[in-house]
Amino acid sequence: MCGIGAFQIVGGECDPAMVARVLLRLLEVRGRDASGVAWHADGQTYVHKAALSGSVFARQLDKSVGTTGIVHTRWATQGNPRNNGNNHPIDVGGVVGVHNGHCSNDDELLSKCVDYKRKAQVDSEAIFAYIAHAPKGVKLRDRLAAVRGGAALFWLRSHDKHERLHIARLQSSPLVLGETKGGSLIGASTEDILRETAKRCKLTLELVHTLPEGTYVRAEGGRLHEWMTVPVQRSWTTVLHDYTKPSSATRSTRRPKHMPAPLSAADQQTLDALLAAEDEVMRNAIVDQEIADHEADMLETDTLRDALDRQFRMGRYGDRY
Repeated sequence: MCGIGAFQIVGGECDPAMVARVLLRLLEVRGRDASGVAWHADGQTYVHKAALSGSVFARQLDKSVGTTGIVHTRWATQGNPRNNGNNHPIDVGGVVGVHNGHCSNDDELLSKCVDYKRKAQVDSEAIFAYIAHAPKGVKLRDRLAAVRGGAALFWLRSHDKHERLHIARLQSSPLVLGETKGGSLIGASTEDILRETAKRCKLTLELVHTLPEGTYVRAEGGRLHEWMTVPVQRSWTTVLHDYTKPSSATRSTRRPKHMPAPLSAADQQTLDALLAAEDEVMRNAIVDQEIADHEADMLETDTLRDALDRQFRMGRYGDRY
């Protein structure tokens, strides 16, 4: 689990550096091993990152952050955070991006890249490398569809004079976008963090979008454009078995020697009753567990919100502006 955020501030609605610092601090709960920010400004793309928690990193963040940027707080899995190349935002030459999730086919993606060699160990590098360096003719939709694993992504094209923000949610990893009254855009891993960021930056949210799985969208000037569906590649499948048809192992009219004789009608009725009772017990257990999980999630959310509010009231983040 990592935390990702993004912003596109329009018309001076608020200070972009303040948005970046607030996102760093709020997203810290999703990863404290490293953090970073990338942004567009004056036709250039800047990257600032380090193996520091979001709250520590926020204090030393450049105050001249541009109006379009991306934010990351890392919970390190693959790739040691002491190697800053493993930390996000990841610059692969042409694309700078942040990723929440995992990529299980990173070696395969990197092997297909044209004129690109792996720079670090983190699996996320492969996603952005393939977006930037896939063979000519491979469309963006197909580049994203090639990723195996969970992924929520923000990225910038280097030296993009239009300062566009690219957004994709493939599967599993959550992603939420908010459009403000003044025409700006904010993105975050969860709705709670998005709304708290808007509140602390004195931004009024007019629309909130929870991106569905398999979605790409581009933002320009605070507006969302080019919505596109991306095929999601799952590592597992679920098949509904048709019980009215025999399986291939039992279609023969001759019963193999190792198979037991069919049950009598009475025995089959007894067995069906036992299985129905077991199913009822299992359904009740599943419902009970779902209720318990929901209550635990709500408690965790309330605890996080209370802890963050308490920290700000105590002045721990008094320098956040």
